Amino acid sequence: MKITGFEYRTVSIPFLPAIQEHSGMEYPTTLVWVHTDEGLTGLGESNSLHSDITDQADSIAERYVGKNLWDIDLSSESFTFQSAFYDLAGQALGVPAHKLIGEKHRDSVELAYWSPPMPPEATAAEAERAADLGFRVHKLKARKATIVETARLTKEACGPDFQIRVDPNTEFGDLETGLRLADELLPYNIEVYEDPIRFEDLSWYRQMREQVEVPVARHIGGPQEILKNIRADAVDAINTAGNVAGLRKSAAVAEAAGLPIWVQIFAFGSCVASTFAAHMVCTIPNCTMPIDELPHIRIDDLSGGSMDLSNGAINLTDTPGLGISLDMDAVERYRIR
Repeated sequence: MKITGFEYRTVSIPFLPAIQEHSGMEYPTTLVWVHTDEGLTGLGESNSLHSDITDQADSIAERYVGKNLWDIDLSSESFTFQSAFYDLAGQALGVPAHKLIGEKHRDSVELAYWSPPMPPEATAAEAERAADLGFRVHKLKARKATIVETARLTKEACGPDFQIRVDPNTEFGDLETGLRLADELLPYNIEVYEDPIRFEDLSWYRQMREQVEVPVARHIGGPQEILKNIRADAVDAINTAGNVAGLRKSAAVAEAAGLPIWVQIFAFGSCVASTFAAHMVCTIPNCTMPIDELPHIRIDDLSGGSMDLSNGAINLTDTPGLGISLDMDAVERYRIR
């Protein structure tokens, strides 16, 4: 099966109103169709926030057009093209993409909800919405000035079983502040602290782990960096990323140390990137924490209902390839180039 061409459409889909209001973000992505001489088409997706993959269209065509899919090392390609290639391979062989990646360990891949820094009342309202939709973890871009009040209002709105993933992107600063806030947050259902304090001194993370009941995590990529943090006793869990080959290596290092992981591979993607991420992580035994893929925080995931996202999880089927199709009317509605 030879690759005959590529097709691209860049879309910008608004986020949900509260998230759009408080983030002001625009996060365009480029959808990719890979066509073959057997009439099959595979779907991929590229982050277009900082660079446009269509600027590389000629070099991409030169690299792939005319090449036999079966001569490509699928696991080592970039995420964008991996998605399309595994979609094609699965369709050709009549199996779901995850069957070509590894043994499936779960039928559903749980997602975390997400919100940017927002006033506590607005965050609690979003958390209540998330809980009503079946999500059980809300990842907050936390800030030290508001996180305690946010956690208090979220518990009031959602009950004691709804968990908060605290991700300040190191904004808590130093160890002393991190420990103080952890103590103040103790009455609330904190799932994990992700990058709570600066990490130039990993001994701070070791000390935080020793003194805080809640797991402490780092957002890091690559097996070498993960191993470095494990050796420093700096982590209880890992948030990581990568293509199929890279992610499986990183997950294996964490698994050898007995650590759970979750992933943030694309984050703000449509149904395409999110579904492929789910195919990847359903094969990873220790990817047991809700992942940071977020098609649910936009007003449209472009799947037209073909992606089964319910109760806060992507539910995978045995449909060949990715198992989804794009709503082309929606694609054109949000298309910017």
